[in-house]
Amino acid sequence: MFTLNDILQSNTDQIHIQSSTTPDPALIFRSAHHDSRLITPGDLFIARKGTNSDGHHFIPAAARAGALAALCSTPANDVPPDFLQIIVPDVLTALHATARARTQRQKDTVRIGITGSNGKTSTKDAVAAVLSHKAPTLKTYASYNHELGYPITLLRLEPQHRYAVLEMGAQCVGELTWLCNSIANPHWSIITTVGAAHLEYFGTQERVAIAKSELVQVLPPDGFAILNYDDELVRAMAAKTQARILYYGTGEGATVRASNIGGDTLFGHSFTLHYHDQQQPVQLRLPGEHGVTIALAAAATGCAAEMSLDDIASALEDLSPAPGRSEIKPGPNNSTLIDDSYNANRQSIIAITSAMHNTSQAPNGKRWAILGDIFQLGTYARAEHSTSGSSLAGRVDYLIAIGDQARFYVEGAIASGMPEKNAYYFSADVNNSAELEAAKRAAADLLKHEVRPGDLVLLKGSRGMRMETMLAML
Repeated sequence: MFTLNDILQSNTDQIHIQSSTTPDPALIFRSAHHDSRLITPGDLFIARKGTNSDGHHFIPAAARAGALAALCSTPANDVPPDFLQIIVPDVLTALHATARARTQRQKDTVRIGITGSNGKTSTKDAVAAVLSHKAPTLKTYASYNHELGYPITLLRLEPQHRYAVLEMGAQCVGELTWLCNSIANPHWSIITTVGAAHLEYFGTQERVAIAKSELVQVLPPDGFAILNYDDELVRAMAAKTQARILYYGTGEGATVRASNIGGDTLFGHSFTLHYHDQQQPVQLRLPGEHGVTIALAAAATGCAAEMSLDDIASALEDLSPAPGRSEIKPGPNNSTLIDDSYNANRQSIIAITSAMHNTSQAPNGKRWAILGDIFQLGTYARAEHSTSGSSLAGRVDYLIAIGDQARFYVEGAIASGMPEKNAYYFSADVNNSAELEAAKRAAADLLKHEVRPGDLVLLKGSRGMRMETMLAML
């Protein structure tokens, strides 16, 4: 929660209030959102003009949903006269100033920034779950990891929070440094992976590494850089920080390490957790080898927080997949559905299909991958989709590709040995929602006709593809 006075004091002489009533500076906001669909009574609506939409158009909808006020640069006319409109020259600047001032007053909270090409949200959830076993912990709402989401999360800080687990994304070199400088630096940073995500913006994987490393460069000497030892580009970031280094991974050089990895790769590995001369058995419910990596990142953060290995192991065993991130659900015709619909890139496709390939399965059971387009790849789109498709050959039996660039999944899969009759492509203009949903329905009809009991069915695609809408179709 935060107050109107927090906004007023951090934006002195740059603010104008429009309302038929005189507002109380002690007015409390429950939370803030930049999406009017998420507004609940007592919230502040952040009306920011973006590249594709203008939040000012949704001020009336936010007022109807129960928002107490809107932070805006231009007031709306079609709202109740007593609705509070907080008018500033620049909404983002005012939001950052408010979050910065509030964060500076919260001196007892350890801020933990998380970035990487894959696994940010799942790692954030796992880290917060582990730390909450020790003390009250705030975590980023959903994937609020950008210039709006980062300050909005920090506005939710309460005096009782001892840890704040903050997902932080970037689409260009310098963005993470800017976020830290304009609002607040983390005390600890976790880097998950450096992959091919957002190549449309970065251009090369090396520039992705440069961008992600910014989150360790801002750390204080008494902070922690918690680095994935198994990713060479992440491991190399140790040379870029003055903070203490805590490696996690399966390699012998990792400080927090997993050995004796066994169990079922899709339904959860077992392993032995090591930290210095201590060890503890762990049985996960997270799928795949990437589930082990996520658990190790959370374990390393628990070690930085001086938790006992026994408490850390217990917290890890309670972890379950977040919605849309490798959730196991009933599929069509008594098959098993893997709902990994939240997002996609080449590395995550390879990770989950490897888990499908390595898991035990019913006799004669087949493996299906339903994949939508990967977004934000720019000129690399064909190569990334084709390479992803190539990786499917030998891992899955059938491929259903949906979208525009998805045709290159099929191209790569067939070139690498998948029988042409096992690969299906449903073309759709991804910017035409009606056309895209029609393609999904056609794919769902095929699945309902062809899938058999004992089959494994993976559903995955970029966030903008909204592959989760297929769930109701199946």
